[in-house]
Amino acid sequence: MALPNGLRDPLPQPAPFPFGPSSISEIFDEGLRDFPDRLALIDGEQTWTWRGLHDAVADAAEGLPVGEIQGAPRGNSAELVITALAIMHAGGVWAANPPEDGPEARALHDWFWRDPGDEPAPPNGPAALAFTSGTTGTPKAVLHSEHSLLLPALVSADVEPPAPNERIGTPLDLSIANVFVLGPISALVRGSTFVVMKRRYVSALVEDIAAYGVTRLFAVPTMVHDLIELSDAEPELRTQLRSLDRIILGGSGANPATIATFTEAFGLRPTLSYGLSEAPTGVVRESLDDPIGSRRGFPLPHVEPIVVDPETGGELPVGSVGEICLLPARTGKWAGVWTGTLGYLNQPDRTEDLFHGSRMHTGDLGSIDADGAVSVTGRIGNLIVRGGKNVDPTEVERDAKQMRGVVDAVAVGVPDDRLGHIVGLAIVVEPELDELDTAEIVMAFDDVQLCDAMVIVEDLPRNAMGKVLRNNLIPLFTPH
Repeated sequence: MALPNGLRDPLPQPAPFPFGPSSISEIFDEGLRDFPDRLALIDGEQTWTWRGLHDAVADAAEGLPVGEIQGAPRGNSAELVITALAIMHAGGVWAANPPEDGPEARALHDWFWRDPGDEPAPPNGPAALAFTSGTTGTPKAVLHSEHSLLLPALVSADVEPPAPNERIGTPLDLSIANVFVLGPISALVRGSTFVVMKRRYVSALVEDIAAYGVTRLFAVPTMVHDLIELSDAEPELRTQLRSLDRIILGGSGANPATIATFTEAFGLRPTLSYGLSEAPTGVVRESLDDPIGSRRGFPLPHVEPIVVDPETGGELPVGSVGEICLLPARTGKWAGVWTGTLGYLNQPDRTEDLFHGSRMHTGDLGSIDADGAVSVTGRIGNLIVRGGKNVDPTEVERDAKQMRGVVDAVAVGVPDDRLGHIVGLAIVVEPELDELDTAEIVMAFDDVQLCDAMVIVEDLPRNAMGKVLRNNLIPLFTPH
């Protein structure tokens, strides 16, 4: 078996799962045996039982090429779910959210990781490819195995067993690998029903939750903020969410006041989750026994976080702030099961930087307290998470520096009640510009992609090494 450039070599050999399917091909086994006529998938008026969905996936997999990267239809739909599962069932690699152009897109057409005549793919071989922007602005193609895609769902079923008649739904984009894991894969592993939700605007979200009886919702904090605003205007809508017994939030930090207001208004406290594409998905989850706003969470049982010095890599004592790293759990039923991503396709240097042995470097800053709870306090690479979307500040700065009269620019994440963060841009302009020229720059800042607010400063604050002190700029965008 030839491994593509960029993967960990040799491939990690995880311990077997303590229960459940070990491959995508086995994901229907329990349902076919125990509840073949239970609903497995709902997409509007269309429904599939477990037997029906199994047959649809098997039919779609018939004749698919082995070992190739293949895409699925964009947009939330049953077709996307069936196609993605079929690609992996057939031994291919599902390109979860491939770029439409550029060198990364062209590279996909030239890559095969095994020949059709090979033995069936091992569960630790490539199965899905997810593109992420990362902190440098260069797309990273994250490769995952079937084993890694199934693991988060199995852990969730262990620590939080499915309720009777559970229905899982999310309006988030299913073509994102992490969302697909939290949605369809999680529902199938848990023996539940997955509801395809196509509409993200808040009034439609409420209608879909009520119409399909969604009980477990994956969302981002922006949606919680918008639900509060809508329910203030139309209080009767609150009763339409009565089917929900769990809301799990990821994508960006949530304002504690927003969470408290939602909890009081709806009688349901959203749960905050921390994760990353390379894990994949969530590895730390807030405890509902902690007060709202504690900003800490406990690791799920398949991982063991540690905090290290970003410069030396040495492990730091309890309470110290450093880079959060992940290791496979060393004790318990999930010991040795987690491996993380197989690597970055065609980026061996980045794969090497990501892992030191079995230790994964997340690039996030935080600490671990004496209770073992993790607090995430920042991002080493200054990535801005705006409404669940990663924004690379260097891209915003590059656009700004192309504007006439701008000599320097820095983008920062500014805390925001609704979006988690907005993008603030501080610029330095040429000193000889008159007021009219400066006004034109202010008017033109709308052309800077994803920039929410801009200020003009005489100079950027820097330390003795000449690096910009980004945190010093944040107060320029916040009310006084």
